[in-house]
Amino acid sequence: MSKVASFIDLCLQGAASPEQIDSYVSQWHAGKIALDIELRDFLGMSRQEYAEWLRDANALHSIIAARKLRQVGNHA
Repeated sequence: MSKVASFIDLCLQGAASPEQIDSYVSQWHAGKIALDIELRDFLGMSRQEYAEWLRDANALHSIIAARKLRQVGNHA
C-alpha cells in the first residue's frame, strides 16, 4: 500500500499551494482520497497545528513556514 503524500508535504514540495486546502478537504470529505486516515493526518498536521488552523485558517501559512524552517535546520 502506497502512502498518500500529505497536503503539507505537497505544499513543501511545491506541488500544492496553501490556497488549495479547501479543495483537498472537499476531496477527503467526498471519500475520493485517503479514506483510511483522519483529515488531520491527511493534511499532515499535528494536533496542535490542526487546532490552530481550525481557530484561524490564516494560520496555515505560518504552519507551512515553520515546517520549511525545520527542514532547513535539519539539513544544515
